[in-house]
Amino acid sequence: MSMEMMLATYEFQQWLYREAKLLDDIDFDGWFALMHPEIMYSMPVRVNKEGIERPDYATDMFAFHDDHHLLSLRVERLKSDYAWAEIPPSRTRRSVNNVRVEEYVPGEKAVVKSYLLLYRSRSTDIHHDIVSGERTDEFVYVDGEWKLKKRFFVIDQTTINTRNLAIFV
Repeated sequence: MSMEMMLATYEFQQWLYREAKLLDDIDFDGWFALMHPEIMYSMPVRVNKEGIERPDYATDMFAFHDDHHLLSLRVERLKSDYAWAEIPPSRTRRSVNNVRVEEYVPGEKAVVKSYLLLYRSRSTDIHHDIVSGERTDEFVYVDGEWKLKKRFFVIDQTTINTRNLAIFV
C-alpha cells in the first residue's frame, strides 16, 4: 500500500469516527453539516436467496432512501417534541471498523467501504438493538473538506429486529 493510500485511509477512518461520535452524542446538526447537498442515503431491504447469488438485497425496495431534503426533515423531527420513538433519546454506540478506501482522487472524490456495528438501548427497557452491516460511502471534496455524497448501507439482518429506524447508520 502506498503512503498516499495509507494517509487517505487514516483520513477517512478519522472522518467516520468523528461522524459516529457526533451521532452518539446526539449532535444531529453537526452530523448533518457533513452531508453534501446531493446526498443519497439508502438502506435496501435484505432478501434471502438460494445459493450464493448476489446481490442478496433488493435493488428497488428500501427501508430508507433519503435525499438531502428528507434527511433534513428527519433531523428536524428528531430535534422536536414529535419524535415520540426517541423521547427520551436512544443511547447509541457506533463501532466503525474495516475501513477500506476503494477509490481515491486526492482533493476530488473517494469511495470508502466500512463495517458498522451499532448498539442502541432505550430508556429503562431491558431490550437493546444491535444493527450491523457494510457501508459504501462516496465522498466529494468541497471547500476544503470531505462531504458525504452517497451512503449505501447493506444491513446483515434480513429481519430488522428493532422497534423503529429513527436512528442514522
